Amino acid sequence: MIEENTLTYNEYVDIINTIGWKCPSKRLLEKGLKSSLTVKYIDNGQTVGMARLITDYGYMGLIADVMVKPEYQGKGIGKKLISNLISQASNSLEEGEQMMIQLLAATGKVDFYKKFGFKEKKEVVDAGMYMWLKK
Repeated sequence: MIEENTLTYNEYVDIINTIGWKCPSKRLLEKGLKSSLTVKYIDNGQTVGMARLITDYGYMGLIADVMVKPEYQGKGIGKKLISNLISQASNSLEEGEQMMIQLLAATGKVDFYKKFGFKEKKEVVDAGMYMWLKK
């Protein structure tokens, strides 16, 4: 079952711990969730997958944190999550408007995102980049 915009800190932490990614502080994550469209997949009362679209609520969005617990991967959950986020963003537009949705694909996931119409930005940039800023 898909649920929109109700993802909690505890659900996020539960999933990210199964993936092994870095987890932000509770304060920063809760701020981030407030500025995102979120979607989660629930199976037998347990959140087993999630994704979010960080947005300026204008013309730009960034898909981030697409995560499905390992034992649920390969069952089409990621596809449902991304489809839902794209639908949420599309529903916010008025006739004739456009929104650019970007993402940084994890290693080996480029072909997954191409199925939704995402294109590599090689004609615009050399590579996606990131840094962890720590104080």
